[in-house]
Amino acid sequence: MCVAALVTTAVHAESTTLNAHRLAGGEYVNVGEMARFYNLGHNQSGSSDRADYHTSTAQIALQKDQREIKLNGVTHWLSIPVLTARGQLWVSALDVLKTIDPVFHGGRPRAKVIRTIVIDPGHGGSDSGTRGTTGIEKEMTLDTAKRVQTDLQRAGVNVIMTRTTDHTVSLEDRCSLAESKHADVFVSIHFNSGGSADGIETYCLAPEGTPSTANAAHSEGGRSGDERSLGNRFDDDNVWLAHCIQKSALQATRAADRGVRRSRFYVLRYAPCPAILIEGGFLSNRAEEQRILTPEYREQLAKAIAEGILAYKNSVEKSQPGKK
Repeated sequence: MCVAALVTTAVHAESTTLNAHRLAGGEYVNVGEMARFYNLGHNQSGSSDRADYHTSTAQIALQKDQREIKLNGVTHWLSIPVLTARGQLWVSALDVLKTIDPVFHGGRPRAKVIRTIVIDPGHGGSDSGTRGTTGIEKEMTLDTAKRVQTDLQRAGVNVIMTRTTDHTVSLEDRCSLAESKHADVFVSIHFNSGGSADGIETYCLAPEGTPSTANAAHSEGGRSGDERSLGNRFDDDNVWLAHCIQKSALQATRAADRGVRRSRFYVLRYAPCPAILIEGGFLSNRAEEQRILTPEYREQLAKAIAEGILAYKNSVEKSQPGKK
């Protein structure tokens, strides 16, 4: 398998081919070869169990047997743990194609213009979502989403909300609305539950044939299976959108980085455009709940989500006619 036949060759890369090797019953790419392909310099970890490559514009850090890697300042969850074989580290070819390459090439212009963004406040009506000591998820998501809407509209973006009041909207109707409005981006906003856990995590659709990294406690629209979903048409854009929003949210809030994760939530599977779902903190964690309950935090988070969306928008539109 020649990975280079499936990914765009990195500009200025020292190597123009990136070959996958059959190991442990799967296809893997040697980490050292991958670093040369992306022109990342030398491994600076000082350990055979870890790799840490970074330049002024790109960074990757990983460790044997782990699914979590650091990629351009953001934690990402791989589909398959890092492998050690032949005294070297290896990453699955699918993870190179579906996670690492889309992030390293995220600023690559696409033949598209982002006109309409759908913002989806999770839950609502009879579905209250997570409940903290005081906070109710459906209320926090709606307030945050309205703030995101305001920020995006100030930037001149057309924004559609899946709900603007406390009423029930089915998962199917959320996706149908996005389709009827010809949405270019779909962002679903949630808050989390998980005991004393804290931090922000952003989900995008799992690639075909890969396991989910979804929080088992999150029940809204979760589906199992590895079949191809409609949303898999946007695999590259999904992970790049998630990266932009997660990075922006972390920089603004200084929250713990729980990473860009993969799931098959309904709204990700059936969104008609690149889509992500952000969990903006844990209402089950009393200290984090108290932050989420403040308008100041929700405003901070909303601005970060909007800025992440705009960063994605600007990156895919640059070099388009009429764009600067």
